[in-house]
Amino acid sequence: MIRFYKVRQRIYGGLLVFVVVIGLPIVGVPSLRELLSQRVLAFKRAFSDNSIVPVTVKVGENKQPFPAEYERPAPILPSPPKLPALDRIFTLERNKYVQPPQPVQPVPTPPATPRASVNRKEPATADRDRPELSVKKEAPPEDLTDSTQSNEPKYKKGEMEQNAYDLLLKTFPAIAKMVQGSNPELHFKSWDAASRGNDVYWVRLKFQSKESSETEYIWMVKLQSNQVTPFNYNAREIS
Repeated sequence: MIRFYKVRQRIYGGLLVFVVVIGLPIVGVPSLRELLSQRVLAFKRAFSDNSIVPVTVKVGENKQPFPAEYERPAPILPSPPKLPALDRIFTLERNKYVQPPQPVQPVPTPPATPRASVNRKEPATADRDRPELSVKKEAPPEDLTDSTQSNEPKYKKGEMEQNAYDLLLKTFPAIAKMVQGSNPELHFKSWDAASRGNDVYWVRLKFQSKESSETEYIWMVKLQSNQVTPFNYNAREIS
């Protein structure tokens, strides 16, 4: 039984090799296909006494009209269904016609008449004195200057302000030299500091030059972290 399957496998393998190696080139190449057809035709003639002649057709050789009995009539195409007229409306009830609604014409609006001016009279003195008729006047808005002034920093000199000032001079030795008068063009006038909460102070130094007015230099000093950063433009220029 195993031998039978092996033989069949060899036969199928040989046929597959034949188709791939010989059949595909003959089918794909026109010259090989024509050569094969000529060899097959010659082989047939050798066994049939040259009675096999290839069939040829000459297009346009017959000039006679085509016989009428062989003609096929043109098929009749079905016509599309006709749509019902749009001027009638039919309901689900049989043979009941409903008149379509007529278009509603817009009603012209009358021209607007000018309103007559109404002269309002002042209430009498007796009505003014009545409490139920008195009008409550709203109070004017509160002045916001107090709230804005409360947000402005209050510069002063104290123990904590002195610690912030000393930390500034210790962090930037060049500023300490300017305070001592190292730069003749800038004259040191005063210093002060303002508390901004959370152990943060704004230290302000005032210098005056010969050509300009008094100039303020402000740094932000954090005492807990010993951090000093320039706060305004002038302080960033010299830091």
